[in-house]
Amino acid sequence: MDENMRKLNKKKVLLFVLILILFFFIISRLFSKDIQIKLNGPSTIDIEFGSTYSEQYATATYGKKDISDTIEVSGAVDTTKIGSYKITYTAKQKKNTKSITRTINIKDTVSPTLTLTGDNEINIAQGSTYQELGCIATDNYDGDLTTKISIENQVDTNTKGTYIVKYNVTDSSGNSANISRTINVVSANSSDVSTKKATGLPVLMYHFFYDKDAGESGKDSNYMEIHDFEDQLKYLSENNYYFPTWDEVKNYVDGTSCLPEHSIVITVDDGDESFFRLAAPVIEKYDVKVTSFVVTSWIENANYLKEFSSSGKIIFQSHSNDMHQSGDNGKGKFLSISEKDALDDLNTSKSFIGNATVFCYPFGHYNDKCVEILKKAGFELAFTTEYARVRPGQNPYELSRIRMSKGDSLQSFIQRVS
Repeated sequence: MDENMRKLNKKKVLLFVLILILFFFIISRLFSKDIQIKLNGPSTIDIEFGSTYSEQYATATYGKKDISDTIEVSGAVDTTKIGSYKITYTAKQKKNTKSITRTINIKDTVSPTLTLTGDNEINIAQGSTYQELGCIATDNYDGDLTTKISIENQVDTNTKGTYIVKYNVTDSSGNSANISRTINVVSANSSDVSTKKATGLPVLMYHFFYDKDAGESGKDSNYMEIHDFEDQLKYLSENNYYFPTWDEVKNYVDGTSCLPEHSIVITVDDGDESFFRLAAPVIEKYDVKVTSFVVTSWIENANYLKEFSSSGKIIFQSHSNDMHQSGDNGKGKFLSISEKDALDDLNTSKSFIGNATVFCYPFGHYNDKCVEILKKAGFELAFTTEYARVRPGQNPYELSRIRMSKGDSLQSFIQRVS
């Protein structure tokens, strides 16, 4: 009997302890408070690069009390940079703290833009050289992607037919774009050859420069005020003018390839000190290319030219070594000296510059004999002072230019190059 009573009492004690524990648990739940915090909107948000991030915040309660206005928000979102960002919301009440986090993903889903340089359909003569005109690639995030373009070209100029040149580019987010150009290889004597329809290439001719802000003044029309020159280069740069190489110009003149519609060549004669002092810094500032026809005997050291040509924006070609002076007949010296002396002069100039292939006649004076001497010296193109655009089929040793003069307005400049 005593044993049974002991067991019964033990069970009663255990039951009492359990009831007591349950009682205190219920009481603690009834009288204690906890912070509850919840996001407004989703926990992960995807936003397009460059758009606006609108904060959705969070709500919080402490017991039955709304404490949302006490929430502290930490973290920042930069919609101009692709990536994942964390925004943390923290609610505090007395000694209690609770946080919750939202992830913001800035993504770029916009494909790059491809713009063909030149026409989207070109007719070239059978047996000619196909000159790739390329295209421009821009992206909303990566910017200029032109150097990343891949070109698929299977043009066979020896076989008449239609060919498609494909251009593809992919940005850093994996967005791709493509565009194509149609190349028709037609009979060499066909009137449909695109170069026969060309509007002409403006080759601009400058000489000397002056700075009015420094109290300088150009003494004649050959002087260009440097700020006017800068406005002109700025216009060309902002309007994406194309500056062809001399090989491209030669092919264009020969009628074997086309140039983009907005192509232009800038030349500056003589190599005057004002070119190096005033014009060269402006040329370096803008994305343009300029050819300086230098009289090499006026330059003390060939390394001086190398310093200015290192960026690739200034190209030096020949204006003779020492023929920029009057000859026996009152014309340029080139017309009156012997063939040997002329060749010696030209070869000296070429050696000083380093493989010059383009010539500018001193004073614009030349004759058939001069042309033959230039050919023997290895020059491929030569410029006069005749006012006109360069066109396919023109004699490559009698190329014309457009003279730029002191006081030319920006509007007149635009009309000349348009």
